[in-house]
Amino acid sequence: MHRFRHYLVSGLVVLAPLFFTILVIRYLIRLTDNFIVNPVFQSLPMEISVGFKVLLAKILIAVLVVFFVGMVGLMAERFLFRNIFSGLEGIFGNIPIFNKVYVSFKEIAQAFFGDKSGVFKRVVFLEYPRLGIYALGFVTQEKPWELSDITGKELVTVFVPTPPNPATGYFIFVPKKDLIETSITVEEGIRLVFSGGAALPPPRK
Repeated sequence: MHRFRHYLVSGLVVLAPLFFTILVIRYLIRLTDNFIVNPVFQSLPMEISVGFKVLLAKILIAVLVVFFVGMVGLMAERFLFRNIFSGLEGIFGNIPIFNKVYVSFKEIAQAFFGDKSGVFKRVVFLEYPRLGIYALGFVTQEKPWELSDITGKELVTVFVPTPPNPATGYFIFVPKKDLIETSITVEEGIRLVFSGGAALPPPRK
C-alpha cells in the first residue's frame, strides 16, 4: 500500500499540470466566447463572410485569454493578491494527497520560472549510481554543510530525478570536483526527465 500510494502521488504529479492547464484554458475560452466574443460577433455587419467572422472570433479569444493570464500573473506580484494566494496555499496544504501534488507542482513551476529563487539552480551530470554510468542531476544548494567539514570535501547537494516525474528522485551529496557542468538549462533538463530522455536539447559547443 505504501508503494502504491507513492505511485499514485507520482502519477498525479505528472498528470496534474496538464489537466489543470487544459481545464483552466477551456474555461477561459468558454467564458470569453460567451460574454465578449459572441456580442462582438453579433454586432459585426452581415456583409462580412461567416468564415472571416469565425477567424476574427478565434483571434480575439486567443488575445483575450493570453491577456487575462498575464494580468493574473501581474496581480500575483502585488502585495494584496500575494497574501490571498498565500492563504489559498495554506488551504491546499491541508488537503490530503492533493497537498503533495500541489507542493510538487509548485516546485516544478518554481524550477521553470523562479530564476535564482527556483528549486533547481543548474543542470549537471555525475557518475551515478556507480562509476561509468552517468546521470542527470539538478544542483539545489552549494552552501557549506556539516558533512563537508567531516569529510574535508567541498560537497554540493544534487537532486537526481526519476523519469518521468522530475519531482521525485534521490537527494545526494556530491563532491563539487566530481560534477560535470553542462550548458543545458533547467527547463531543458526537466523536459528531458519528463520525456524519459527522448526530448534532447539542441547540441551546443
